[in-house]
Amino acid sequence: MQVRLLEQIGLTKNQSAVYLALLKIGSTTAQNIIKESGLHRSRVYDSLERLEDLGLVSYVVKDFKKYFQAANPEKLLDYVDEKKEIVSQLIPELKKLEGMKKEVINASIYKGKEGIKTIHSEMLKGGKDVYVLGAKGMIFKELPYFIPNFEKERIKKKIKFKLIYDKKEVKEFEKDTIKRRLFEGKSFPLGFESKSVVNIFGNKVAIVLWKDYPSGFMIDNKDVADSFRKWFAFIYSQLGRFNKKQV
Repeated sequence: MQVRLLEQIGLTKNQSAVYLALLKIGSTTAQNIIKESGLHRSRVYDSLERLEDLGLVSYVVKDFKKYFQAANPEKLLDYVDEKKEIVSQLIPELKKLEGMKKEVINASIYKGKEGIKTIHSEMLKGGKDVYVLGAKGMIFKELPYFIPNFEKERIKKKIKFKLIYDKKEVKEFEKDTIKRRLFEGKSFPLGFESKSVVNIFGNKVAIVLWKDYPSGFMIDNKDVADSFRKWFAFIYSQLGRFNKKQV
């Protein structure tokens, strides 16, 4: 029944089997997924790659091996909004499979635009203020249909954004073009542009690389997040004099 319902929301039979296997056994290697699912090696790897693209699976590297982890079942609600009723039927059963043996993963890799959506969904779930280092405004261009709902939920939960922009032009673009609430920011001086963005929220730090194919690396650790927040605060406090020179 679980496989059939997952197929109805767009996953293939093989992808469904791999996702369910990961929920059952938690963080594990591809070899264990092959054993649990009973699928051929090539089909498991193909399914894992696709599930990563959809933001439903992430992995970390430990001792030179990849350990895969299924995304929380609630992520399926983001994956197909129009089929929430089907997903809602799935969640209680999938929760039963999670068990208590799942290893807590402190770092995860996310690929593509769906991965970036997952990171921002984590921001909403955490409900804490977000600090952005190297903001570029790329997300408004790359995810034009996702951002309006994200902003609506962000405002509803009163999550504040504090940003340090890559450059003054990005700050002015957001100020003049995009009607945002609960946010403030400063900009780096000239010559500090980069292709990556650091997002700090709650106990998490998400580093996103905006290139042809965006990807993200999220660390879940209170000490790391607190350290990044301190560094952000120091940089933010020093930017006033630079911003004055750019006016």
